[in-house]
Amino acid sequence: MKNFLFVIALMTGLLNAQQPETTPVAAPVAAAASSTGEAAALPAPKVFLDSEVVALFQSLPVQEGGRVKPLDTYARFLLLRLHGKQSMKVDHPKLPDVKKLKAIEWLLLSWFRPDIARDLPLFVVDNSQAVGEINVDPKDLRDRYSWNEIVKGKEELIKRAQSYSEIESADRTGVQRNVIDLARNFFDYDAVSDFMTAARTDWKKEVAAILPADAARELTGEVDLTVWDLATRLGPMIRDQRLQAMGQDVAGKILELFINTTLRPGKTLAFIPPEDVENDTWMTVEQTITALMQGSLSEGDLRLSSGKDAVYAASLKPEGFKTAVKTFVDDVRAQAEKRDELKHIDREVSYHKKDYFTNALVWYLLGFLVGLAGLVAPNTGWAKWAARISWVTLILAVGYNVWGITVRCIINERPPIATLYETILFITGSMAIVGLFIERVTKQGIGLVVAGFLGALGMFLSNRFMALDGQDTMPTLEAVLITNFWLATHVTIINIGYAGAMLGSVVSMVYVIYRFLAKGEKAVEFRRLLTRITYGIVCFGLLFALVGTVLGGIWANDSWGRFWGWDPKENGALMIVLMGLIILHARMGGYIREIGLHALSLILGAITLFSWFGVNQLSIGLHSYGFTAGITMALNTGYSIKGLFALACLWFWWQERSAKKARAA
Repeated sequence: MKNFLFVIALMTGLLNAQQPETTPVAAPVAAAASSTGEAAALPAPKVFLDSEVVALFQSLPVQEGGRVKPLDTYARFLLLRLHGKQSMKVDHPKLPDVKKLKAIEWLLLSWFRPDIARDLPLFVVDNSQAVGEINVDPKDLRDRYSWNEIVKGKEELIKRAQSYSEIESADRTGVQRNVIDLARNFFDYDAVSDFMTAARTDWKKEVAAILPADAARELTGEVDLTVWDLATRLGPMIRDQRLQAMGQDVAGKILELFINTTLRPGKTLAFIPPEDVENDTWMTVEQTITALMQGSLSEGDLRLSSGKDAVYAASLKPEGFKTAVKTFVDDVRAQAEKRDELKHIDREVSYHKKDYFTNALVWYLLGFLVGLAGLVAPNTGWAKWAARISWVTLILAVGYNVWGITVRCIINERPPIATLYETILFITGSMAIVGLFIERVTKQGIGLVVAGFLGALGMFLSNRFMALDGQDTMPTLEAVLITNFWLATHVTIINIGYAGAMLGSVVSMVYVIYRFLAKGEKAVEFRRLLTRITYGIVCFGLLFALVGTVLGGIWANDSWGRFWGWDPKENGALMIVLMGLIILHARMGGYIREIGLHALSLILGAITLFSWFGVNQLSIGLHSYGFTAGITMALNTGYSIKGLFALACLWFWWQERSAKKARAA
């Protein structure tokens, strides 16, 4: 057993030995493994791109990051991270009838026909200098490169990524970050595209080329050999030290073959629900092969694990392929159902297909444009019809927004907000609903325009945030967040407070723009209306921010044993409350009037932006799990816009003061 464990450790050691020590880069591919797979027979793309086959694979449950999800979700976010989109445009001579691939189709192409998939422009590189550094010909400043283009600079990529990984993250240049990301993406995809290599490999031929003839016959037998047969026979040879006795060179070649064709690609996907329901961790092929060699794999786990190879074999005989896929998928689903882990898989597939938030974006944008057109000719028949159409479209938009959030709650079995992405969805919906309420009360069209604008902006930002983050938007929660009561109370309430503060600052921006564009008595009346709206929203936001902050303190006391810890996120919430109180008291005390209220409301908006996203960029404190790289520029732009509008308020104040002095003189 000691020697057996040594060999298993050697396998892992070989994998690690090829990785840069401090970079999250996976092991490089072995040319021998790739050539092994590509030399074998390959299925026609139309076989596995058939709509029924694609639908079956979409519903295959897998586990990633501790969460059981459909293979469709896995494919979507993998492609999003590598390509920047959840679909890919295609122009390849071997795919004459295909112009675009959905994420799941691209994954199947990568599994069954890596020779084609590796030609496709997959890896998005934001700065072409990154590919220049690894001696690959750059294209446009931001462009996409195929596996076959990047592999030419593979050795330099490993060298550069390892070197740059030794630099502190905050001190890296943009190009260095691009090189590290490219290395991680390249080697991750390299393993994914080898997922079916073990099934394509002619094991008998490969083993015969390495071992002495007698040993090869003992290991391979007289019939066709699969990797599972080989693992079963190889285990005893390792335990009896017969493999080691053949020499280090022979043992090393056998292990390297296993690593590059089976263990490395086998790590990419956990699709085998263990028979032991007490075990929460689904198994990968790497784990089942290792267990098989140790003689500890159950028959059920072996059947599920080897099922993927049976699917590949069936793909070479199209008439039985759909049946083979259905059998494989049904087996995995049945095992997942026994563990009560299947119930939301189909709902999640449907959630992604219906794309609620893109639909919401379209309807918000339409409602905004129609509402804005209605403001061009107020108090006319056109304005009334524009308002009606805008109402309908915005109700549809809010419906998609709210229903999308609700479906996510059902899938996650928790309240609506646990990640930064979800705060965007929730705050956008809250602002739109409050905007429609304002319109219901005022009937001036301004509520429609603000609700439509903020709704479209929020949905656009959520889309961009998801693309930038490149990760599943329904991750397993941090331990501190797995408390449904506090997620439903503190987090929800304080985010309504954020929504109020942000909405108030946007109405103040409308005030500034309107003051520049419109003059006269009617304009003065409308500006007063905007001021009343802003004041009301600020009070609304203050109430929720205050209650949410107090509830946060109670939660902190419950979780961490103290009410207040001067954590950046806590300080940000307190700043919102204090700024809201300053506005309230200054207004009630007569220290500020119309212009002053809007100026302070804009500052409150900037503070809310900082508390919402800015504090997470500090990477310190108990709330640093919300860190997202690459949004600093967007945040600074947001602060700058608020600052410019606040300066405009200062300009209005100076104008009024000068006018008063002139009249007094």
